[in-house]
Amino acid sequence: MIDLECLRSLCRVEFFETGQIIRKKGHHYREMYVIADGCVEIDRETSERLVVADKGAPIGEISYLRGCPATATVTAMTRTRMLVLDDLALHRLENEQPAFAAHLLRQFAKTAEERLSYNLTWDSGAEKNTGAAEVYLCRNERMLNDAKRLRYDVYCEELGRQSPYADHERKTISDHLDDTGLVFIAMDGNETIGTLRANASSDSTLGAIEELYGMNRSKHHPQATGICTKFIVKKSRRGSSVALKLIAAVVQYGLRNSIKECYIDCIPALLPYYKALGFKITGLAFFHRENGLSYPMMLDVERHGERLTKEANWLSYICLIAKARIIKLLDRFWEHGTLAPHERQNRHAIHI
Repeated sequence: MIDLECLRSLCRVEFFETGQIIRKKGHHYREMYVIADGCVEIDRETSERLVVADKGAPIGEISYLRGCPATATVTAMTRTRMLVLDDLALHRLENEQPAFAAHLLRQFAKTAEERLSYNLTWDSGAEKNTGAAEVYLCRNERMLNDAKRLRYDVYCEELGRQSPYADHERKTISDHLDDTGLVFIAMDGNETIGTLRANASSDSTLGAIEELYGMNRSKHHPQATGICTKFIVKKSRRGSSVALKLIAAVVQYGLRNSIKECYIDCIPALLPYYKALGFKITGLAFFHRENGLSYPMMLDVERHGERLTKEANWLSYICLIAKARIIKLLDRFWEHGTLAPHERQNRHAIHI
């Protein structure tokens, strides 16, 4: 087990009441826990469940370190006190107590190996190489560079666009929002096939984006708003559910962290698809330095979040395409003034 005394000065404390869910399988997290007092149940949704009550036992270390979704749901069986180990605490530990930090990482590996005997194996689709895309939260420089390279491949090489943030020598695209953002990537085996970046307004300096997106007119801004940028899917996978999976991962994270509105920009050709997801235009079109003519849009996360997190599959993708085509047709009628007033008002109230 982990020596708690070495962590107390670096980690904040969280309490969980009996029956409270600590981690939910399939969700992404930016922190892990170490049990200080109490008892938890680890449920991987198989025939076996593991009860852990050891002080110093790590919880959630696999998903935290690897960026994959949580491999199990963890529930407090008694009132439980946890030490929270996040990036800031781990960075301090590596600088101030490097020997203990090394011991800690070895202990994580040992604990993961022990839990394999309880059939708590990591069941990522990427590891099994089944061809089903899996979404990860970037947890290291290698993963982040994969996202930056995909941006360059699509923007500069495939689409021939000019980006002020392109590094043509490294063939990457990056800007200051990477410093405070969450970068998600979709992978099929070892191949990065999609990426999407999310920034909470309360954590980031957004500059002109707040005005362009109409965020500063929202009562929820900046405490409960966020933006999504650098949304890219590899050309060979654009006719799949990869985009939906990325959006679902970001929305799921936003729901868990009290984000009420998510803002994004969209080129005209994709407006019907974003509207089908639930996004609404929030302001005038503007010239995006990488995408050209773009419209600012907003998703009501409280209203649409639960639906989007449950629909990231192939059938949902087919429904999305069908809904988008209907919206596109209705928008065309609207532009030509062929809809009656009551039809104009309800032209996007489509449920599929």
